[in-house]
Amino acid sequence: MIHSNIKDNDFYSSIDDKISLCLKKSKELNEHTPCGRYELSDDCYLNVVEYTPKPVENATSEVHRVYADIQLILSGEEYIGYNKTSLLSRVGDYDSLNDIQFFNGDVSLLAMQQGDWALFMPGEAHAPSLDKCGGKIKKAIFKIKYGNTN
Repeated sequence: MIHSNIKDNDFYSSIDDKISLCLKKSKELNEHTPCGRYELSDDCYLNVVEYTPKPVENATSEVHRVYADIQLILSGEEYIGYNKTSLLSRVGDYDSLNDIQFFNGDVSLLAMQQGDWALFMPGEAHAPSLDKCGGKIKKAIFKIKYGNTN
């Protein structure tokens, strides 16, 4: 997991070309970007969403096998929970169609404000969309394909 802010994107763009593409696109987004799905390349897309965060006590972690997530706050503030996947309890089966497996267990909280982003690679547990101070959140979620869907 990497936690940063868009002002530091140039530093992290050297990780790889896919992350660089997403971080470059992130500089074009703001609270007025329409919600929806945007294709960036064969291996990258982004979803812009708006929602009311859920209470921290209702945190459910998710893990992806194929896609990494970059979650960027466009407006509002939230927490994202995180923990080692090995310390969490699996809930149900892996959903290969949606590339998601849910887990329960304690998480540490990462405070996210406008312009902040967090990168979670495949296999890294995260519990997004947790209430920090009330109000709606607008977020860009970049999906970066690293694994195989088969």
